[in-house]
Amino acid sequence: MTHDHFVDFEEIARRFSHLWQALNHGADRPHSPETRQILIDRVRDALDRGEARLSDTGSEIVANSFVLEALVHDGAATQVYRARHRDLGTLHAIKVPRPDHADDPVLRKLMLREAEVGMKLRHPHIVGMQTVLRLADGRPALVMEWLRNRLADRLQEKPLSPDEVISIMTSVLSGLVAVHSAGFVHCDLSPLNLLFADGDLSSLKIADFGIAIETGCRHGQLDLAFAGQPDFVSPEQMAGEPLDRRSDLYAAGLLLSLLLRHCDGEGEELPALARRLSQRNAEDRPENAKAALHLLGGPPEHTADA
Repeated sequence: MTHDHFVDFEEIARRFSHLWQALNHGADRPHSPETRQILIDRVRDALDRGEARLSDTGSEIVANSFVLEALVHDGAATQVYRARHRDLGTLHAIKVPRPDHADDPVLRKLMLREAEVGMKLRHPHIVGMQTVLRLADGRPALVMEWLRNRLADRLQEKPLSPDEVISIMTSVLSGLVAVHSAGFVHCDLSPLNLLFADGDLSSLKIADFGIAIETGCRHGQLDLAFAGQPDFVSPEQMAGEPLDRRSDLYAAGLLLSLLLRHCDGEGEELPALARRLSQRNAEDRPENAKAALHLLGGPPEHTADA
């Protein structure tokens, strides 16, 4: 290390010492605890702004607490970032409208609804909604539990075992029991919205409640002509009709069929369950997710009447 670096550090240390004395003592008498905290916060804000200007990575800081480390999903209207809490070091997912959709009133309403729905759902197989922040430009930012892996990506890596298929479907149906018990239909069940921790499919959780609706409602009531992924939506959802819990079971049946196509061995019971869940007539499907879980042979833990 050169002599110039030592001089720079010594000068910084001297100035910091003077700043610390000013924060603690003030000009004539000690500051009150409240004033001292305000001053410290302002100094931290100034350091944050300076760090943002000098940073080579260009990482954005949200609410003075979260660093947006990586863009993990760039959708047509929203973006999802992996974010790190600056003080706790914890990882979170933060979902925001794209900048070019900052003034979209329908999207803003949907995102705030998603936050409200998510805050009402607490279950081991549902991604946790943690809080809602507001960006400097007014866009809402949804802070959620961070899970690194998507089931859609896992399906491209290697075949599933029959036990893994059962584990995935047990998690999905258990989560749906909680969703339906709270009075909602998820409406967007697919491998893209099923997340899990590293190497642990038993930790799989349902994510993305952006188009979830109350049971008996239709998406037209949210000013949406159509919502959902065409490969997984039920016939009644595609037609824009009022939806109930059986609409999610249709998607679960298509999901199970997809999993079986990526499975080394399947037996006879799972394909039969996939066909039963994905009947085109809602009346021909199981009554609810708890009944479907029973047909799967899943455990009753973390379930409730739905």
